[in-house]
Amino acid sequence: MRYAFKKINIAAPFPTRQCGHSSQTYELSDYHDPLYARVTSFKDDENWLIHFSMDLLAFDLTGRNELQDYLREYYQDDRIHVITSTTHTHYANDVRNDRYVEYLLDLLKKETVTMEYRDTGNISVSFQKRHSEAVGKSRISGYETGNEYLGLIRFYEKDQNILNLLYCNCHPTILNANVPYFSAEYPGYVLKKLEDTYPETDFTFIQGAAGDISSRFVRSGQDYEALKECGDRLYMEIQELFKKDVQKEPLNLSYKEIPFAYEHEFTPIDLSKMRADLSDREKETIAIGQQVRAQMESSGSPLFGAPTQEIIISALDLGPVKLVFYPNEIFTEYMNHLKENELLVSYSNGYGPYILPPDFAYVTYEMFLDTLTRETKERLIRVLENI
Repeated sequence: MRYAFKKINIAAPFPTRQCGHSSQTYELSDYHDPLYARVTSFKDDENWLIHFSMDLLAFDLTGRNELQDYLREYYQDDRIHVITSTTHTHYANDVRNDRYVEYLLDLLKKETVTMEYRDTGNISVSFQKRHSEAVGKSRISGYETGNEYLGLIRFYEKDQNILNLLYCNCHPTILNANVPYFSAEYPGYVLKKLEDTYPETDFTFIQGAAGDISSRFVRSGQDYEALKECGDRLYMEIQELFKKDVQKEPLNLSYKEIPFAYEHEFTPIDLSKMRADLSDREKETIAIGQQVRAQMESSGSPLFGAPTQEIIISALDLGPVKLVFYPNEIFTEYMNHLKENELLVSYSNGYGPYILPPDFAYVTYEMFLDTLTRETKERLIRVLENI
């Protein structure tokens, strides 16, 4: 087994807008904290996995394909599988800016081929998971999901912990939409604390199914001090996991991709079901959702993609845990269709709008952006149950 890890600063060297809120209409150049791509690679005689975890709102599937094609050609090796995922921070450089995307892709290509691999021999893995509302919970009044999780995947070379993969499923939207700087938000803050605490160990992050999870009902405010409060709580819970005895298993690198086709329809939304106890923020976002839905219906096209669209669902089996990579902002209820040792990773190998469960009973902003047919959702559930 060979292993490599690299942190790449992906901040734009020119002004861009942020990406994540409709009010972010002006260009910025100030960075409160760095934005990184954390690149992890494992290579054995049969498999070569390269995972990019990026401090971005999203990363398009075409970009992922371009990276994979480039690396396969550079190394003359078709075994290479590239997985891209994002932390989904709403305060990173604008991925709708063509100049920035071109800069980012060139940077990632250049830096990835200079990664230094080392022979590690056999690598073992441990997996821990716990319920956590340290940084967020259901952001829908009256709806409790119970699927807010913190996960820790640890990789060992003999007895030395060489890499930790942190999993959390909560929107990085603690900060106010109009902060005048870029930020990696709570994932970047927590990773920095962990790197300072364990300087000999590499850390990376994957964002879970966070379509219905945010800090709305757990934060004390929307400034950086409130972000630190939430991040410190998550950090302490991670420290508790570090103290526990774990069972290690040999690292496995089994990878597969499943093409999956979407079908869309504009199902009428019954506003009479709207709850009376919604927060002001929920009412505000529902109004925005109605506007977006009206625009989609007038154009006859869903928010992302053509009426029929194909995405990639990929699964990486590491041994004690399987990671299921999925592009959309999917609701946590879909996690119920996975096994206990499987984690649903969103914002991966592409990006798409919200996917609510079939027959979801709450009127919420996310509902207006979800145009998938019931049949599509039922097919998706069957895939997740059998992946």
